[in-house]
Amino acid sequence: MIDISGFGARIKAERERQGFDLDAVAEETKIRKMYLNALEEEDFAVLPARVYATGFVRRYARFLKMDPEVLVSEFQSLAYGNDQSLEKAVLIAEKPSRQLRFPGFNFPIRNIIAGALFLMIVVWIGNYLVTYISGWSVTRPPGIHEPGIEQAKETEKPIVDKLIMDIEARERCWLQVQVDGKQQYSAIMAVGDKQSFEGRQSIVIKAGNAGGIDLSLNKKKLAPLGKPGEVVEKTYDLSSIGKE
Repeated sequence: MIDISGFGARIKAERERQGFDLDAVAEETKIRKMYLNALEEEDFAVLPARVYATGFVRRYARFLKMDPEVLVSEFQSLAYGNDQSLEKAVLIAEKPSRQLRFPGFNFPIRNIIAGALFLMIVVWIGNYLVTYISGWSVTRPPGIHEPGIEQAKETEKPIVDKLIMDIEARERCWLQVQVDGKQQYSAIMAVGDKQSFEGRQSIVIKAGNAGGIDLSLNKKKLAPLGKPGEVVEKTYDLSSIGKE
């Protein structure tokens, strides 16, 4: 029996229960993986200054939908003992703007930069309007079509040698998708979220809650990827069309 009464063991157990690995949590919370691991292992010496470490605990707790104040209080007691003093905030006084000084003149740099940006925008808009207005003067006679367009329409054929995967989340689910060997998506889908991917060779799906998503391949609904809470990875290629 694993003891999950401790601070680190408790958040680790909750993370694993929800089907997330540390890579997924790090990407979603923007907390480095080494700090997440340090919290779960209670290796507090690895953590940065107290004010940042406390913020990590609060952010991690909210991500796992645990009580942030309870975890923060427990963390501070374990990591800093009886020293409950708050670290002083660093106040940075606003520095006066630098000036360009010339005899008899005093120009703030921010005003010069703002003026330069305004001038660039005016020039860009002017060029756009000139191009747009010039296009009005070029009008094709009725019945005259650009060469090659009609021929292209006649010879165009529907593309069938591709994979189109549509995914919709019925439950909260961490999802990672690779298309033709390249990772295109890695995030947590909320309930109701939809994603669509198109590939020529293969689409690989890895889900942290396999029973919480619906899949359709080339507009055909697929069987469930797995059970709720189950971590499943599966590859789909052109041979999968019509077989799933």
